[in-house]
Amino acid sequence: MHYIILLSIITLINSQNMNNNILNSFLFHPRKAIQSFASNDQLIEIEENVKVGIRHHLINKSAPIILFFHGNGEIAPEYDDIASVYNQNGFNFTVADFRGYGFSNGTPNAGNTMSDAHIILDSVLIYLKENYYTGPIILMGRSLGSVSVIELSSRYPNDFSGLIIESGFAEEFPLFELIGMSASQVGFKKEDGFMNDKKIKKYSGPLLVIHAEKDHIIPYSQGEKLIELCPSKNKKLIPVPDANHNNILGVNPQLYFNEISQFIGTI
Repeated sequence: MHYIILLSIITLINSQNMNNNILNSFLFHPRKAIQSFASNDQLIEIEENVKVGIRHHLINKSAPIILFFHGNGEIAPEYDDIASVYNQNGFNFTVADFRGYGFSNGTPNAGNTMSDAHIILDSVLIYLKENYYTGPIILMGRSLGSVSVIELSSRYPNDFSGLIIESGFAEEFPLFELIGMSASQVGFKKEDGFMNDKKIKKYSGPLLVIHAEKDHIIPYSQGEKLIELCPSKNKKLIPVPDANHNNILGVNPQLYFNEISQFIGTI
């Protein structure tokens, strides 16, 4: 991960086009699915000639539904094993890709990651209603996926019942520190980013933040900041000891899923 980001920064410096492309370059590394398109896959038309894939794991018409936005370098079809654990815990689980990921086409960037999230949520709401799923909807975003769910946080309480952020970030500056550079060195200003910190201040619904204490990509302090900034009266931060950004679920799956189950039980 460090090496990929470093190469991206060097490329941007050489191209002298940093202001427009810095986030896009090191946040997005699309991968296509090698799995077969399945009956539980759906392609959502985002705009003309652009479709984004989601994969449903729906088991119970009245059970809670988690709409999950994954991290960079991940794709929805690879979440089948994790989805089965959510199903075993009594939850419906739907995973959304970004443009260019999985079965999706198009090219992801900072802008369309936020705007596409609204279209994805709208489409999922329609699909669930048409198929008579009545359980509460919980939005969950991991890492880069935190951008999508924090963008959607303004739609509470009309379109979802709670928000879960795993390994998310309030601001982008630690990503530059990761490679030993400052944001100012590459011409990046706060307003060039996603403004997660500003958006979370306006969210008053239930919030669960899960973050690895030894996260080597997005520091634990970013999870603390999201909790601190959110005005919700129903919010909780779960530190995962001895875990980093990429193994947070594997280090303590019992803690991870227990906290999610307890959180959803309070909604």
